[in-house]
Amino acid sequence: MQFDFNTEFEQMMQTSDLDTVVLLGHVNPDGDAAGSVMGLAHYIKINYPQYTVLPYLADTLEKGPKKQVKADKIFDPFKKPDLKGRRTAAIVCDTSLRTRIIGREYYEGAAATMVIDHHASNEGYGKVNYTRISEACAENIYNILDQKSLKKAVAAEESPTAADYIYLGILHDTGGFTRVKASTMQAAADLLAIGVDHSYVMHTMHNDTLESLKKRFELLKSARYALEGAVAFISVSQAEKLAKGISYADIHPISGLLCDCEGIELGFTLFEESNNVWRCSARSDGKWINVNELLKPFGGGGHAAAAGLTKETDDVEQLKQQILKRIQFMKRSL
Repeated sequence: MQFDFNTEFEQMMQTSDLDTVVLLGHVNPDGDAAGSVMGLAHYIKINYPQYTVLPYLADTLEKGPKKQVKADKIFDPFKKPDLKGRRTAAIVCDTSLRTRIIGREYYEGAAATMVIDHHASNEGYGKVNYTRISEACAENIYNILDQKSLKKAVAAEESPTAADYIYLGILHDTGGFTRVKASTMQAAADLLAIGVDHSYVMHTMHNDTLESLKKRFELLKSARYALEGAVAFISVSQAEKLAKGISYADIHPISGLLCDCEGIELGFTLFEESNNVWRCSARSDGKWINVNELLKPFGGGGHAAAAGLTKETDDVEQLKQQILKRIQFMKRSL
């Protein structure tokens, strides 16, 4: 049976006599988290004007999606909500683990909670949890909304509208439609028919500067092969990060670039975000290796073709070798 957002939302708000809904994504949000949170926020604001709607995103939102969010004429999601005296529900989007919620205190203090996600690794938290494995959480958002109500929300506002944001989420989490299923393309086509301007949202994918390309060139020169050339990786320590002015935004696309190279089946990066805290990003086609399953034993996860990990360790070489050994183990088990 199809999850009906309107029915579930109305029941949640009315049963607990609530007047405010706060919408949350994950720490270090990407385009899908932003698109899902903001799309749903605009949809609720227009269709349920009796409620106060407060979306909240970390200011560490990726540079591209931030362009669209910064243009929002209704919401400022980078400002922490003031919920004093409010009777609040929390809706969490695109976040598989409770520990990764941005503004987790708002979730934990809410009288009612709803989770909408698309990760196989979702731990099933929230009083209402709708998790359907798909290419983007925003695709799930689109499919659970009432279409007449979505069109009403789009007609009532200037860009960026609810539909623009949902399209943003799909566009970014599929890597510009490089990882899609028929349902993904159907949702995108429907959103275009509603009035989304593809070129308007597509500008959030174009963020390179000459300086960023030079940094990426230097990073790629440090790439190393493993497992007879089927795997390639890059590791950047905090010392190197500070000396060369490298940010996570600089290294984040590298795993995908490596994976796209002829003969390379899996690419991953290791980046020391703070002292002994490493972020790993892994990309594959999801068939050669399921990178969600690859990183799960280390505390990470995501999708079959794209997954991540944050790990505290003072021995990154050991972590790298453990990842490579697990790749070998998984390949032998296939």
